[in-house]
Amino acid sequence: MTPQGRGGLMLPAPVGGRPVGLRQLSFNDDAEQTPLSLTLFYPAQPDSAGSAAPYAFAEALESWGVTPDTACIQDAPVAKDGPFPLVAYSHGYLTFAMCNSVLCADLASCGYIVAAIGHTGEAWVRLPDGAVLPKEQKYLDYVYEPAALEEAGRLIDQIAQTPRGPEYTEELRRLAQQFYALHDGNLNDRADVWQRRTGDAVRYLQGLSGKEGFLCGALDLSRGVGVTGHSFGGATAANCCAGSDLFCCGVDIDGAQLGGSFGRDVKKPFLTIGAPDTCAALRDLFLRNTADSFLASVAGVEHMGFTDKGMIGRLAGRDYDGIGRKDPFAVREIMTSLHTRFFARYLRGQDVEMAAPDDQDVELRAKYAKKGGETAC
Repeated sequence: MTPQGRGGLMLPAPVGGRPVGLRQLSFNDDAEQTPLSLTLFYPAQPDSAGSAAPYAFAEALESWGVTPDTACIQDAPVAKDGPFPLVAYSHGYLTFAMCNSVLCADLASCGYIVAAIGHTGEAWVRLPDGAVLPKEQKYLDYVYEPAALEEAGRLIDQIAQTPRGPEYTEELRRLAQQFYALHDGNLNDRADVWQRRTGDAVRYLQGLSGKEGFLCGALDLSRGVGVTGHSFGGATAANCCAGSDLFCCGVDIDGAQLGGSFGRDVKKPFLTIGAPDTCAALRDLFLRNTADSFLASVAGVEHMGFTDKGMIGRLAGRDYDGIGRKDPFAVREIMTSLHTRFFARYLRGQDVEMAAPDDQDVELRAKYAKKGGETAC
């Protein structure tokens, strides 16, 4: 059933066969004594009706110039045919929790519960009581300090100019190491904080699932938890897989490797989706992983093109920077196809092939733990 929107811009309906509910929660980061938001996307009861949940909030969307609705039903009851596997999602640095709502809703419509964390201080965050928490200046300074920003740009340019052959693997590894070292004392430390927070979010939801209430008995954690994220959230996904037994598999969406997983074997099935330059920089992560490992390079998409911004721009008739040439609806198909196949195989344990979407801009490289070696498709 289509939710009732406010009459303006609405994101497209989820691709799966289920209606999707959306509910705003919050939990506390006790170590930093701050509240974090938690946006849940989940399979809703088939007969659910109600208002469309708004997409984020005005302060987070000020530079976008639009305030759309999602195609999710606000506070709908959870479907009764669960339990459902859990996927944790983290946004990019200095963005907001709902930045990949189309992907999160698509996963929910395919039978997953997705928990999108709003990392207070390093994002615009709105709590369920309506309180809006702005980004903090010290975290803005981490990213926009002039000398560091210039050096980061230089390293990214060098990565882009480095040939992609296997004989250049060590050169790409050296450049990735320099990018990582550039963020010692700030972003690398914060990456470890985001990893801890993601574990805290899972434990909070696990507690709700064991109590009377809307989430009672809804979570299936029998195989572990999946984790995905964009940009800095993608680095968080790698750190969660490398550093915690809570998480059984993960996806990095166009994010550099920062924090505790850098230079380590993540030892869990892991998928990287990104622009060709990002995938080149993350080849070391792909090669070091002794579990099944995948690297999906998508040409024609820039960094924010892997979020909702490209699709919202298309629907609103606006041209945003950092999106790329590729049709946002095609990017959505690629992202959802890769995520649903990956989580079906590694979070649900289904016999699903990890195949590249039928798109000439996608190259999928696979390295299976039991087979050894590397293949392309």
